[in-house]
Amino acid sequence: MHKNMTDEEIKEVMKQTAKLAGLDLSNERIEADLSSMKRHLDAIDAVAEVNLKLESEPVPTFRLEKES
Repeated sequence: MHKNMTDEEIKEVMKQTAKLAGLDLSNERIEADLSSMKRHLDAIDAVAEVNLKLESEPVPTFRLEKES
């Protein structure tokens, strides 16, 4: 999704999203957070690429325990 967006477009989305949340982010803060936002968007794309059927059951919660 975001792969077709320029850095300037992503920064504008960040600024507008912050405004919706009632925040006023400075250009310096947006610039500093840009690489993190791009990694976050990459992670969202990776999850979206997983081909799961709507009928798939969610994985139950489990706990890993150390072997003695």
